[in-house]
Amino acid sequence: MLPRIQRADTAATAPEQPDREFAQMKSIINEIKAIYNQGTPLFTKEAIRKVGQELEICKTITSGGRYVTLRGINGMDYTDFVNLPPEQTVPEGELLYVGGSTWIIDYRSIECLTRETDVAFFFAQPAYPPMKICACTRTLSNPFAPYEIDLRVSSTEELLEAFRDIERKWRTSHYYQQLQAALAKVNPPFVLDKIFGVALGHLTSGTRLNHDSVLQHILLSAIHSNFIEHNVLSVSSKRYVQDPAYSQQHRDALFLAEFTVLEDPHAFLALDNSSVLLSINPDIPVKQIVADICCPGVIIWTKKVDDSVLRTDPESSRVDKLIEQNYHELDFPFHKSFGDLVMYVRKTT
Repeated sequence: MLPRIQRADTAATAPEQPDREFAQMKSIINEIKAIYNQGTPLFTKEAIRKVGQELEICKTITSGGRYVTLRGINGMDYTDFVNLPPEQTVPEGELLYVGGSTWIIDYRSIECLTRETDVAFFFAQPAYPPMKICACTRTLSNPFAPYEIDLRVSSTEELLEAFRDIERKWRTSHYYQQLQAALAKVNPPFVLDKIFGVALGHLTSGTRLNHDSVLQHILLSAIHSNFIEHNVLSVSSKRYVQDPAYSQQHRDALFLAEFTVLEDPHAFLALDNSSVLLSINPDIPVKQIVADICCPGVIIWTKKVDDSVLRTDPESSRVDKLIEQNYHELDFPFHKSFGDLVMYVRKTT
C-alpha cells in the first residue's frame, strides 16, 4: 500500500498537522490543474494501451493481488498494489450481480483529480494518475424497476429472443420514424468506417431484463443501418460495443445479434476520426477521453448539463473546444430510455 501523507507523532504538533496535510493536498491539486491547463492530455492511446496491458495481466492472477505501474499526469510512474476481486455471494432479495467480480480500469476526469476531499482519504502519490486499476464486485443496491413488463430471461437464447422481439416492435414505433428523419440530416465530409457504442450498460440485472440498456444497443444498430443506407458509413463497417459490466451471457447474445464485443480499453484504442461514437450516460468520463485522443466523424452522447451538476461523464474546457472547433450540432429526438442526447457531425474543412 502506498504511504499517505505522514502524520507527526508528537501531541504538540498534532493540531498543526491537519493544516499541513490540507496545504499539501491543495498544492498537489494546483499542480495538476497547472499541468492540465498547459495542454497535457489526461489520456493518450499509448497510456491507455499500457494500462490495458496491466489489466490483462491482472486478469490472470488467481490469488492475492498484484503491483501495477501507472503513469501520472506529471509524467512520473507510480506503483500501486491491487487486491484480487473478492468472491462474494449475493444475499437473495437484496443485491443483484451486474457482471460479478472483476478487474476494471478506473478512468478519472480532471474534476475527479482536482476535487478537494477529506485529508484522511487523500493519498499523495495516487493523486496523479488519471487511470487506475481497481478490483470490484458489481452489485445493485437498488435494482432497476421493470420497464413495462417485468421480463425475466434465464439463458442466452431467451435474452436474444427478447432482444429481437423488442427491436421488431421498436422499429414500428413513431419514435423510430423521428429517428430516421434526424439521422437523414447527417452528412460528414467523408465516409466513415466503424461505429462504437461505449458503456451502453448490462442487458440484464440478475435474470431481469434491463430494457433501457437493450434499447440503447438497438439504437446503435438502427444508427448503423441508417448510416449505411445513406452512405455515411461504409457497407463493410461493423458495430462495436464495450462495457466491462457485460456478463458472458451478454457477450454471447450480442455476438449472435451481430455486435462485436470489445474488452476495455480496446474501443478507445480503435476509436478514430473515421468513427461514429454513441455514448449514453456512462459512468466513466468518455467525453474527456475522446477530447484527448481523437475527433470522431459523428458523436452522439448525452447533452451538456449545468456545470453545478456532478456527473460521471463531465464536460471540460477541452471538450467544449473540441466541439466548437470541429462540429456542427444537430438535434436528436428524446426518448425516456436515452434521455437528452445531442448529435455532432464533423465540419467540412
